[in-house]
Amino acid sequence: MEGDATTRRANLTGAKEARKRAELDAQLLANRIALLKQEEEKAWKKIEETRKRANEITTMRGDNEQKYIAKEKFYKQKWESIRTAQQHNAYMREQNKEAKAAVAKSHVEAKGAYVRNAKLMAHENLMEKKQKEANERAMNEQRAQYIKKQKDEANRRMEAERQARLLQYQQDYEARCSEEEMLRARTEALVAKMEKEEMDLIQRLQNTQTVQRNAYEELETALGSTGTKGRGEAEPRRAA
Repeated sequence: MEGDATTRRANLTGAKEARKRAELDAQLLANRIALLKQEEEKAWKKIEETRKRANEITTMRGDNEQKYIAKEKFYKQKWESIRTAQQHNAYMREQNKEAKAAVAKSHVEAKGAYVRNAKLMAHENLMEKKQKEANERAMNEQRAQYIKKQKDEANRRMEAERQARLLQYQQDYEARCSEEEMLRARTEALVAKMEKEEMDLIQRLQNTQTVQRNAYEELETALGSTGTKGRGEAEPRRAA
């Protein structure tokens, strides 16, 4: 009888371990699949950003041409109105002087407000710390009382539960073995399905990366065109 009980326990333990290994494999596969999906989403996001940047650069190139024409016109008008601007500049210097004085005054007031606020925050932090410590002490006392109560109740239940387990063990043994075997088989089937999904996701990610590389090449082409135009705009600024 003792040998049969040992064999039954060994069989049940083996079934449990097989089921747990299968569940662990399923969890690891689920994690890898989630990471692959995240990488795919990131890759498509980079592709969209790269294409958007290439379009922006192309649009900016045309805008820069219009800006260059507008700058030429602006500088001509500026030289024509330079004497009027001298009077305006004198007025603006006076206004700036008054503004600087106002800014200096506001800085002094802001510094005082900062000091007062820092003192208030320090006081509030101290009060919050004291309240937190009081709450922790109360929680520790409640926790100690709860643990003691739980231990007492556990001791009372222990003997009754032990007797109930001995009676129930024989009845549950076969059912538990069958359940563990069913769970293991189900989990292994899930693992096989998830392995296939993982391979599909890897292939999709590789295809997505190819599209992303093409988008980067488009961006590099647009940037090369913009760099050539940018050197052509440098000369008008030196002439102004």
